[in-house]
Amino acid sequence: MPKGGRGNPAGSPVRLRPWQRQICHAIYSQDPRPRQGVVSVARKNGKSLLAACLALYALVADREASAEVIVVSVDERTSRVVFGLCRRMVELEPRLAGVLQIYADKLVDPSTDSVLEALPGEWSRLQGRNPSFVVADELHVMSTDTWDAMALAGGTRAQPMMLGISTECDDDPENLMARLVDHGRNRDDDAFIFVEYTAAVGCEVDDRDAWAAANPQLGDTLEVDHLAAMVRTTRESRFRRFHLNQRVRLDGAWLPAGAWEACADPAAQIPDGADVVIGFDGSFSQDCTALTVVSIADVSHVDLVELWEAPDGRPDYRVPVADVEDAIRAACARWRVREVVADPFRWQRSLQALDAEGIPVTEYPQSAQRMTPATSRLYTAVVNGQLTHSGDIRLTRHLRNCVLKEDARGSRLSKSSKDSRRRIDAAVALVMAHDRAVAPTESPEYDVLQSVF
Repeated sequence: MPKGGRGNPAGSPVRLRPWQRQICHAIYSQDPRPRQGVVSVARKNGKSLLAACLALYALVADREASAEVIVVSVDERTSRVVFGLCRRMVELEPRLAGVLQIYADKLVDPSTDSVLEALPGEWSRLQGRNPSFVVADELHVMSTDTWDAMALAGGTRAQPMMLGISTECDDDPENLMARLVDHGRNRDDDAFIFVEYTAAVGCEVDDRDAWAAANPQLGDTLEVDHLAAMVRTTRESRFRRFHLNQRVRLDGAWLPAGAWEACADPAAQIPDGADVVIGFDGSFSQDCTALTVVSIADVSHVDLVELWEAPDGRPDYRVPVADVEDAIRAACARWRVREVVADPFRWQRSLQALDAEGIPVTEYPQSAQRMTPATSRLYTAVVNGQLTHSGDIRLTRHLRNCVLKEDARGSRLSKSSKDSRRRIDAAVALVMAHDRAVAPTESPEYDVLQSVF
């Protein structure tokens, strides 16, 4: 084995532990080899060193002519972490240093016309490549475009491999790593390897068995005393994410982990002609416009009817007002709609026109006085399993984006920060529709000042 640099006794050979050998076995023992994979493990367990060893093996020992090994991460600085370990191991091992040419950002094996290079996750920098082996470091912050660019680029290789290595991502179902981890957990795919070290859901943060489950290096290169110190001074959400390798929100999610998912019933749907309430939360440009539906039943079924979201990089985007109005009309034709509840801010004209057509529009001011009990009702229904939903990933994402804002006026849903790009509009529309479906009240007069929270 090559000699280790940072994170390994200086100048001593790298000795792979059993869990690391398991990963190597998963990659190289199959015929044909897997083409993609994810290794998910808590921080400070030698992810970068393992990635560097795999990258060097792919460069000099994998019998790949003109190998192109790429270490890619979200930016140039991060990608150079693994590359720096590769370069240092070459410098410390005369047998490698005598064969490879060492440059600032790449290692070259002239005898096989092979190269190992560090690149940032920028689409333009990844074009024109033909990678034989890709290490995607810090997968939890990598874009889908970066992953796709590398995965597609290696299509002409006989046995290309793209391996993501990372600690768990934020609790976002559309995060690249979340989707790949879910794929690995739920599907039998010989072309995809998945190795995960994580603590059990619901464990206590000071449970040392949970520490061991997420940290295969615990008691080896990772000291128990380090985690004991961290658990006393680190926010629970951060400790769970980075040291227990659990998928959690760092800014404090509104709903308990797994509560919304436990209500999912993909086979359930609201029959045509059923009694329902429609919830509408409108926007003008960069926020979302959402239409939700809640059945009026002992156990309500809720769903997303339609969602209009501003595309990234489109500051000129405007909500298609006519399409929104037509979607409301279509919903009213499909179901027996008792109410379309909406905050009329900026949508007064459309709502007046729909009301004139006979659609039962109810103005629903999003004041703290109204939203506090409505938010509490939906929370109670979710955590007690008193509703079902179809599992729409967009509605799930908006609910996961919610945090609870509390002040002297009450509690209601909010984004994690004013400038956050995580949208919650579908969740707000659901709160309104659910409130009217389970606890109808007289509609108060609309106050435009109170509607902004």
